[in-house]
Amino acid sequence: RAHAARARHHRAWRRNAHARAFTRLFASGDCAGAMSSSTVAGFSRRAAAQLGVAIALTAALGGVLQLHKLASIDSAGREFAVTSSAVKVSFLLPFALAKSSANLAVGRWADAYGRRRVTVLGWSVGVIAPVLGMIATRVKSGGFGVVTMSALFLGCAQGLTWTALVLACVDICGSTRRGFASGLNETVGYTAIALFAHVYGAMESSGVTCSWVDETRSDACVASNSEQTCVTPDDWTSACVGACVCRGYMQVPMGIELLMCLIGLIVSVVLLKESSGGHRFAVGGSSWVNPIDEDESMDKGVVGVRISNDDEFDRSGAASFAAAKVETFREAMYRTSWANKNTAVVCYAAFCANFETAVAWGLMSVWARDQLALTGRQRDVFTACYSFMKGFTQIGSGMLSDKIGRKTPMAFGLIGGAISLLIATFGAGFRGHFTVGASDVDKLKSTEYAVLTFSSVFLGFCTGVTYPLLAAAAVDHAPDANHYASTLGVVRFWRDLGYAMGVPLAAIADSSSTEVALILVSLVMLSAGVAVAKVYAEKNPNNSDVGYVETASDEPGDVDLPRFS
Repeated sequence: RAHAARARHHRAWRRNAHARAFTRLFASGDCAGAMSSSTVAGFSRRAAAQLGVAIALTAALGGVLQLHKLASIDSAGREFAVTSSAVKVSFLLPFALAKSSANLAVGRWADAYGRRRVTVLGWSVGVIAPVLGMIATRVKSGGFGVVTMSALFLGCAQGLTWTALVLACVDICGSTRRGFASGLNETVGYTAIALFAHVYGAMESSGVTCSWVDETRSDACVASNSEQTCVTPDDWTSACVGACVCRGYMQVPMGIELLMCLIGLIVSVVLLKESSGGHRFAVGGSSWVNPIDEDESMDKGVVGVRISNDDEFDRSGAASFAAAKVETFREAMYRTSWANKNTAVVCYAAFCANFETAVAWGLMSVWARDQLALTGRQRDVFTACYSFMKGFTQIGSGMLSDKIGRKTPMAFGLIGGAISLLIATFGAGFRGHFTVGASDVDKLKSTEYAVLTFSSVFLGFCTGVTYPLLAAAAVDHAPDANHYASTLGVVRFWRDLGYAMGVPLAAIADSSSTEVALILVSLVMLSAGVAVAKVYAEKNPNNSDVGYVETASDEPGDVDLPRFS
């Protein structure tokens, strides 16, 4: 019996020693030569599957956002008889406040409770937005106010879910692939936004009907609609607001949006796994995934740091974790927005990036269709060009920044965005005074459409260069792995607060002109690009890995072996 007991103790020690060696190899990223190719491939498939789930959910988020945004903008004047540009884009204000606040909260919640639970919460909140949209048509007065209120829940859902999915992608891909991870996530999301612009266009052409409800029409309405037709949304003109009414914007698009939210919720509950914590996926090293078995403590939302001493592993071979202090909102906000100059300038750049996104989504869309009289299809095309280029560029920009750094691409994207807005302003604005070769109305419209399409492509490209680097640059300058989510949450808070600037900007356009408003945005974008070029300092994650990295040495001799007599 004594011999059998000694043999069991010896086998237990050998298992623990193998576990220690196994863990050190994966933490250092040198596991490829120590494991069979089939084992590595198995763990890679596990990581790839989770990455696929995360980006599929991101694509669904992009589609939901596009359907809700375009339906809100087009229904404002055509269905709810709104005349002011500021009111038409007013949904951006609650959207921005909710999304930025959610981003600030999700940083702490994702650290404390995990990425998966936050994602599920986000989809649960998102279901409310399309339901309110469908209710808006049944409200006798103030229906567009209900549409605006629905954007509050849309923004909250987008902030919670999208930020949690970005963090999940960063967890899976590791610190040396942060640019790739954030770029992949944003590329998929904005490509979906671009594709759903065409989906929305098909829904509008088949599901929206227009008719005259007031036979008394103003002289301006008669002049702007010489054929006096009100059958399709393209027949509607701003001069005929209230007389020509279109219905159906809140039915089919919102119904599809509701279905997508429910599917996203089910997928998050059933298929998405928790990725937070270095013992699941490599965060500080260069390995693709860490194959250590999942720890139940992470399912309970415990944030931990590995203890670096000789007692790191207990007799069962499991890693020991010590609870890490979670920052308060105030501490994270002060550190990221002010105390650290690098994250502070990233916050300003992020604010300006979505400032111009609000312009592209709101003011330019209203300007093109309701003032320049472009058709809905033309508006959808140049809107899709912006979103597609913004998404398509991001994955390449993220991967490139992992090699050359974040500063140059971020500064280029901001300055290039300012130039693209100036191209749209002088090429399509000022009633053709700066347009060459537009001798009649038809040629002028064709030229305006071409200029807006080109500027949207260039603006999307420049924004796509900057966008994924904001998350990567923020995480680069986080104190350690336990502050990744809180740092990213603050940066995304300032970024999405930029959406709110679309409303006062539209008010400036109402009081003066759209061209003046676009010039002001260009100047703000230019200042942000110069600030990044002057202030931001590079920090290469390959030379400054932080996170769950083993620092102590555990040799077999460190283990208290049983004595053999």
